Amino acid sequence: MQHHSSLYLGAAMALFALPVIAGELDAFVAAKDGASSCWSRVYDADHLAKHPDQKVKAMSLAVTYMEETAEAAEQYVFRMEAELRGGVAGKQFGNCYAQEGKMFCGVDCDGGGVYVSSRNNGNVLVDLETIGSMWMVTGCGEDEGEEEGFSLQSGVDDKEFLLSALPAKACKAVTW
Repeated sequence: MQHHSSLYLGAAMALFALPVIAGELDAFVAAKDGASSCWSRVYDADHLAKHPDQKVKAMSLAVTYMEETAEAAEQYVFRMEAELRGGVAGKQFGNCYAQEGKMFCGVDCDGGGVYVSSRNNGNVLVDLETIGSMWMVTGCGEDEGEEEGFSLQSGVDDKEFLLSALPAKACKAVTW
């Protein structure tokens, strides 16, 4: 499987080597084992009509804090889902790290990633433009380890996405 990468991906992937510090992403999710925060947006027909080049029809993001265990170091994990015009939908999972007041959520093996910044009322702005793409999985391939999917790429109207905070009851923890 070939993933698209960008010039910034190498620098962003270097963040994966940094240790997680409990509380470094408190602006997004509490550093309490199993604590989760979720955001979502479904773009209505009026918005999509005003932005004909926007491919993303809906997007959701969930981030969960996991304490250190015998099997894994403490970590912030994410799940992102996106639906495009035409009904193609995909999801992706990975780790998140703090960087200059923002949260970087990325996918291993040149799978891309996004930067997330806090906005008013608990909302977040998802920045797809800086990295340029994120590989989204639509299913499993026939060969072991091969995943079917598409590259969610930054475009004319697919650069940044303002997602609204969801109530805690509507937020499911990210699990591997």
